[in-house]
Amino acid sequence: MGDEKLPTSVPHGSEPTVTDFAGILLAELSSFSARAIRDATQMVNLVEVSIAPYTSLLRPWREFFTIELPDLDSDPDFLQRIVRNIAYFQANYLMIGSVMFAVAVYRHTSWLLAILLLAGFWAAYIARGGFDPHWKPVVFGTEITASHRLALLYAGSLSLIFLVFGQALLVLLGILGTLTATHALCHAGPPKPAAPVAAAAGGGEVKAKIRAIV
Repeated sequence: MGDEKLPTSVPHGSEPTVTDFAGILLAELSSFSARAIRDATQMVNLVEVSIAPYTSLLRPWREFFTIELPDLDSDPDFLQRIVRNIAYFQANYLMIGSVMFAVAVYRHTSWLLAILLLAGFWAAYIARGGFDPHWKPVVFGTEITASHRLALLYAGSLSLIFLVFGQALLVLLGILGTLTATHALCHAGPPKPAAPVAAAAGGGEVKAKIRAIV
């Protein structure tokens, strides 16, 4: 018994104390915190890369809120106008919808708990290397690839969301869709590029002067 080796953090020949256990626990917590911060940083970088195309498409809010009643007689093709404005202001619509969804989740405890549970599960899945294409476990004789796992996670996440607040989510999507179509109909659309009238007029004057000289 006297030849057995004790942990390096505990002095030889003495019993472990509360201080020793506290030191080991703090070391483990420090290591876990470092890994969590590293994984969170990677997640933030991934999110920034994902939303970069939309942030570059964000239109000025002054232009976004400039609306007018549509004249359907002069512009009968109002469906084309709606489609054109939705494509032009897509990033603004997405931001407004995200803010409204975040506020709705914050005001309902059950929604917030469901979103936090999903976020924690996805974070743990990513931290454990769930996206690793070389990890292919076999379940009941079937090889589960990364795409299969991702599809299962998507299906499970959507199922949980619809079980907790699916009806309210559909109502919110309906309201957002109605407001988006109304705004797209009442907006004049993207500014049209100005025709180079001045340049053409200047070119005509130069030609006229050349002819007069000749």
